[in-house]
Amino acid sequence: MKIIHHGIKFNKIIIELITSQAFFIITFFGNSFILIFSYIFYLLEQEANNKITSYLDAVWWAYSTATTVGYGDIIPVTVIGKILGIILMLSGTGLYATYTALIAQTILADEMIRFRKK
Repeated sequence: MKIIHHGIKFNKIIIELITSQAFFIITFFGNSFILIFSYIFYLLEQEANNKITSYLDAVWWAYSTATTVGYGDIIPVTVIGKILGIILMLSGTGLYATYTALIAQTILADEMIRFRKK
């Protein structure tokens, strides 16, 4: 029964986190940044890169680059496209590290509150 109680409490903490203003701001600006870079990448690479046949291809490239998954199915061929890729890799690392820190802070804050009550 104790495990179920902790699971329900954990779910409540996560729901509060993803509905928080900080989470919304990070998500909104992070995704906007990636989508803007997708569009710029699409404009730059559509003629030069035969792997870019639609804007969705550019979005796929931008998210896989920002998350550092980098499948390698789409590779920039222009110099500016490669520079955009580098910027996305660096900013994506920061963006997802911020998510990780926010989640860790939320969970640890709850643990500290529970620890102090004992």
